[in-house]
Amino acid sequence: MRKIKQKRMNLGLTQKYVAYKVGVSQQAVVRWESGITAPSASHLTKLAKVYECSIEELLDS
Repeated sequence: MRKIKQKRMNLGLTQKYVAYKVGVSQQAVVRWESGITAPSASHLTKLAKVYECSIEELLDS
């Protein structure tokens, strides 16, 4: 899920902030960004809101 990290960095957001806004641990964001796990559908929806983009943009490699 490289797009999640790229979007976060482009917006100047920290992993801690994203985790807080999505309602997960910072470690969850680390796992998503490194590709160890993938966010659930509900978390993708929240990520898209935080990043002001579509879910499709986050999933597009």
